Amino acid sequence: MKNLDRQIKATLLQYVPKLLLFALVVCMLLLSACGSLTQGGNSQGTGASTVVPTPSVDPALQNQGNAQLRTFGQWITLMQKYNGNVSTYRQQYTSDQQALQHATSNTSYKSALVMLNEHVQAIQIPAMKAESASLQQQLQQEVTNWGKKHTYHDDYDNTTYPMGFEYGPNGIGGWIQDELSSAKTIADYQQAIEDLNMYLTNFQAYMTNTTDKTPYDQSHQTDTQLLQHYQMMDTKVIVVSLEEQAMRVYNQGKLVKSFQATTGRPDKPTPPGTWWVEGKKSPTVFKADVPQSSPYWYPDTPINYAIQFHSNGYFVHDSWWRADYGPGTQFPHQDSSGDSFSSQGSHGCVNISKEDAGWVYSYVVIYTHIVIY
Repeated sequence: MKNLDRQIKATLLQYVPKLLLFALVVCMLLLSACGSLTQGGNSQGTGASTVVPTPSVDPALQNQGNAQLRTFGQWITLMQKYNGNVSTYRQQYTSDQQALQHATSNTSYKSALVMLNEHVQAIQIPAMKAESASLQQQLQQEVTNWGKKHTYHDDYDNTTYPMGFEYGPNGIGGWIQDELSSAKTIADYQQAIEDLNMYLTNFQAYMTNTTDKTPYDQSHQTDTQLLQHYQMMDTKVIVVSLEEQAMRVYNQGKLVKSFQATTGRPDKPTPPGTWWVEGKKSPTVFKADVPQSSPYWYPDTPINYAIQFHSNGYFVHDSWWRADYGPGTQFPHQDSSGDSFSSQGSHGCVNISKEDAGWVYSYVVIYTHIVIY
């Protein structure tokens, strides 16, 4: 019996190392599996190793988009200010804004930005059309209303003329209509808007100056205000007051000389605006560009001093055939000279005496400013 016990113990001792090794291997496998399960659980919980991060949009692109969106909004506001229809552009603005906000990559953001840029480009001419149309209407209304209330009754031909006719359809009003009719590009409309604002500024000065009783040969407040507005206080400037039929010459904002003048007749008005000396001729000969049958024909006329201020044939020049200058001479009248060509205003030029024209000719240089209001 004892021998049997020893034999069983010996056999058990023989398998103990193998059992221990087997148990160790099983434990290691179990631990490995547990670790794997634990690691897998963590990765699914944090998303650190299995989910691709969302792409970010370049901040520089975002700044560009925000700037363009603001620009689009400014164009819409401008168009609305001048009573333009902005409903379509508001919808585009909202769509562009959402597209930029929802873009998740540079590629999608750039695509949305391209569309926004196209919308900004598309609104510019319609917005400027609305602005120019509104400004044109404002000028027409102001000139018409003023002309109805302020007239000049001419005893010479028993006709009543509206004052400020230089800004009406025969004058600058017709010019701006032609300018807008031919406008096609953004630059064309920008120039038309700039011109309209200039005409409105000068017409306001014209109306204001009519209540100023300061003599023509003294500095006028409206002159100074215009020089300040156009930043011409530090240079030479010729100022022509259409209502006064007077010319005043300034340097550094100070009055230097003053003259009476005769400007364009109602059907051939002198153009108000801000111009400059484009050329000088002394002497020269003016020749009519119409047939002799035209009421605007005149014989070849020698001119002593001619100062061109607009390329369409507008000059400050001497009119030696006239004897009278000053208020009313732009309308039909009996000139003291008795010359039939002196009984009307000019064809649009600014006429002054030979002596005065000689002084002005010597004083001005190319690009000297000429403000007519």
